[in-house]
Amino acid sequence: MEELKHVVSIPFKKNLAVSLSEKDFEFSLAFDLKWFSPKTASKVKERALEVGLLSLKDGALIPGFDVDSVRLPHAFKPFENFLESQENSGKKSSSLKEEISFEQILEFISADTGVNRQRLVSEINSMQDRLSYLVDIRIVALVVARKFGCDIEAIFSKVARSVLGPFF
Repeated sequence: MEELKHVVSIPFKKNLAVSLSEKDFEFSLAFDLKWFSPKTASKVKERALEVGLLSLKDGALIPGFDVDSVRLPHAFKPFENFLESQENSGKKSSSLKEEISFEQILEFISADTGVNRQRLVSEINSMQDRLSYLVDIRIVALVVARKFGCDIEAIFSKVARSVLGPFF
């Protein structure tokens, strides 16, 4: 997951942008950096959306983490089988635990509380920043949900299993 975060952060850092169109994000990975084929760059984007590292709003990709806080190793370049290892880890984990995405949690909280998604994301990002990004964003979302009076019982176990896996 850390390598995926590194890969996702670079197009934003390179373009000095807080959001990118899907096309610009994929173009950066495939043509600017020459790391992936266009098809693989699209799969990287999809994987990042699945795990909550990216969200899509009005056709723009927005990172679900502070891009500036990501420190890249010198001369960083993802492994050739990067996406394959990401997909395999996702398949293993989904057979071991139920997955719930950040987007699904946001949808649940918004539906339960009536608070719009933009405000929720803002609150979550603010708390993530205060916690120095040491806590999984899905857990932070649950804390923010409680702040708004959301009954999280229905999703708490699923989020815990998703984040903690066999430890829960």
